[in-house]
Amino acid sequence: MKVAVIGSGLSGLTAGALLAQAGHQVKVYEQHEKIGGVTATIEQDGFKWDQGQMIIPDLGTGEPGRKILEKLGISDRVQVIPGWRGNVFPDFEIWRPEKYLGRHWRKYYLKNLFPEDAQGIENYYKLYEDVLDLVGLYNEGTFPARARMLLKMLKIIRIKNVSAKKLLDRYFTNPKLQMAYIEILADYTLRPEDFPGLAIPLINAEQEYDDRIPLDYENRPHRSSWNFIRGGLVELVNALAGALKRYGGEILTGTATRRILVSDNSVAGIMLEDGHREHFDAVIASGGAKELFQNMVGRQHLSDAFLQKHVDNLYTTGSVFMVHLGVDYDPSVYQHNSALCYYYLTYDLEKALQEGEQNIYHEGKYGFLIYIPSIHSPDMAPKGYHDVTVYTIAPNHPANGSWAEDRERWADRLLEIAEGYVPGLRQHTLTRLIITPEEFRRRSYLYQHAFGGCPPALGRTPPPHKTPINGLMFVGAQSEAYGGVTGAMIGTEKAVKKLLGRRWN
Repeated sequence: MKVAVIGSGLSGLTAGALLAQAGHQVKVYEQHEKIGGVTATIEQDGFKWDQGQMIIPDLGTGEPGRKILEKLGISDRVQVIPGWRGNVFPDFEIWRPEKYLGRHWRKYYLKNLFPEDAQGIENYYKLYEDVLDLVGLYNEGTFPARARMLLKMLKIIRIKNVSAKKLLDRYFTNPKLQMAYIEILADYTLRPEDFPGLAIPLINAEQEYDDRIPLDYENRPHRSSWNFIRGGLVELVNALAGALKRYGGEILTGTATRRILVSDNSVAGIMLEDGHREHFDAVIASGGAKELFQNMVGRQHLSDAFLQKHVDNLYTTGSVFMVHLGVDYDPSVYQHNSALCYYYLTYDLEKALQEGEQNIYHEGKYGFLIYIPSIHSPDMAPKGYHDVTVYTIAPNHPANGSWAEDRERWADRLLEIAEGYVPGLRQHTLTRLIITPEEFRRRSYLYQHAFGGCPPALGRTPPPHKTPINGLMFVGAQSEAYGGVTGAMIGTEKAVKKLLGRRWN
């Protein structure tokens, strides 16, 4: 089978490599001059920074993302380092203790901070274990595991469609304690009443806060690990691209696809920006759903019901504003030597989200994160120096300014706020690289850049992998309700199996 893959991000490269390995003729078309999409590592003055997800789940031994790398024969090329993150709130902080205090340390810490909710915290952690059991059994993929999964689901089926707001109201009375679990929804740009409650344990996995917590205990299913990629995401991009080429696939950079040719409701081929047409038996398209279905396919080939559900009502996350720094000191000393910390500076999540919907850029006053990849990968910065990324959620088209005109001022303001927690960032800066939502849009060729793709929203589903056009599959962050690096790769593997007519676990 002759297959065109549109886009060379992680989804496109994964699809191309799997199809080429299976013996199919594959061409990957990338509009940009470099592969990797928005996950590509960028470099300036000897410093390297990642654009994509910082700490990544499911790349540990035996986990779904790692299995894909093993299948492609590139597992040894992608090394990971167990990671953890800190959380800072307006009047309390959560840091991994210097001495390991056991896998329940966060539970006891929160009970001490919020004694009025001690029993609720205890009850929440029972649910936490049940939810992670379900995910672990699903990842095992065996028939016995699926049977156990169904039995486990019976315990929590009554709250299957409960929102995060209702779930946390059930367990916690203190709104500040609730924010410890739901403030990350700012990253999804979703209100707690629109976010599935059973996803709260997944985005607050204990292993994410302490890499010493075991992944296997009490005969429970394996818990997912959380890791940094040694050397940055470029190592994963290059490994996938290497596998694709080794199995006979081809990557064409600087080559934009204008149209997907459709005949009798089936893929006939593609037309490039220069007008060249080429026949293909199938097309796997990554990127934006609106860009694909409205521009490349054309609304005339799709039903009104499909367009209304998956295109016109598409719900995606917001964009981000990133300031990358190369510095001559070690800022991690202000983060308990952690490479990553999320700083949440408000308890009024509703106000922050409302302003975001109005395209008002908050300039960093509601929160940001600081990531220092050279802590786990020293080669990402010159010897003795460090690379730092400070980023925050931001609108594509700010109503209170312009990315073109205000980028430098807003970068200074973001760093000024960040220096309240990590002093000296500007004073010690040797080089600076600013990436605005406008630049992310150009890099990703999207109407609206969505840093997290489609978030898991109640009552909404992302576009399916299998489209109404025979032979056309859709992959990438906007095809997954739980995106990220491994989410996109795992979803892409499923899409490839569907294209090839195989069952998958």
